[in-house]
Amino acid sequence: MQYDKNRFKIQALPHPFILLWVLFPAVMFNELIFGQRLPKVTLIEKESDKPPEERSYVPCPHCETLNDRRLWATKGNAFGYGHWFGLVCPSCHQIIPCLWNIFSLAILAITFPLWYFPVRFFRHRWIEKEKERLAKTLERPLLQATSIMDSLSIGVVSGISMWVIWVILEVARNGGEWDLKMMLESLPFSLVAGFGIACFMRWVEKDKEEIEKERLANARERPLIRAIRAKSIKSTIKPMRWFLRGTFYFGGGMWVVFGVWDVLKEREWDLRTMFDMLPVCLFLGFAWGCFVYVVANLANLLEGRKT
Repeated sequence: MQYDKNRFKIQALPHPFILLWVLFPAVMFNELIFGQRLPKVTLIEKESDKPPEERSYVPCPHCETLNDRRLWATKGNAFGYGHWFGLVCPSCHQIIPCLWNIFSLAILAITFPLWYFPVRFFRHRWIEKEKERLAKTLERPLLQATSIMDSLSIGVVSGISMWVIWVILEVARNGGEWDLKMMLESLPFSLVAGFGIACFMRWVEKDKEEIEKERLANARERPLIRAIRAKSIKSTIKPMRWFLRGTFYFGGGMWVVFGVWDVLKEREWDLRTMFDMLPVCLFLGFAWGCFVYVVANLANLLEGRKT
């Protein structure tokens, strides 16, 4: 299939991002657990003022159709979920070729007897379900770039924040000694954990705002009173949500990650230490939620002054 290089920027091997997807070990969790797949070729329109997420296209080599990348995205995630068998073309319903992480391939090769027959049984059913999902997606407006990038941005902030806290706690545990090897090993682990926390948070809370809007729209009140109440509820719930998100999602997730890390490093698992760490992690999570809320409000204030 030929591509217009004057119109599109071609993202394929050996592009740095594609190489990172193929070689980075943590990507195997995204592929095997979340079902996030990356097409072998992505075309990004050059002459456009839209964000990259809204001008990215996935070509189908079977019918040569250029498909909007957002067809397979979900709210809060540009890669979507559940695409273990690949990306189904909405035009010809063939599977668009996707990349595999080398560590995913190694695990699939080792566990071949476990998944071969279930895959043969469920593959056709999954394709039929994917056709139905794509048909529904084409009937409504595609996701905007802001909603697609939310989980990625929250995940990066969560991962880096967790890594900084992690390093500080490990230094305190080691009596003030810095361990460069631990810092380098824990960075990708923290980023993956932060991304997982962000995805879980978006999945749990994705319908809350829509339910609240629908309830207010059906309330038997005059429009002005309804608008005032909606604004007051939103201004009250927003900071509370960030504080609760920080406490339970970030703090609780950090506590679980610390426990998993100790097991992976073959340290002696101490139940008392884990319980002692729980209030510390929850407090740090609350502080993180407060910090993110303040930073987000300052960013909105500066953006409002510019406009």
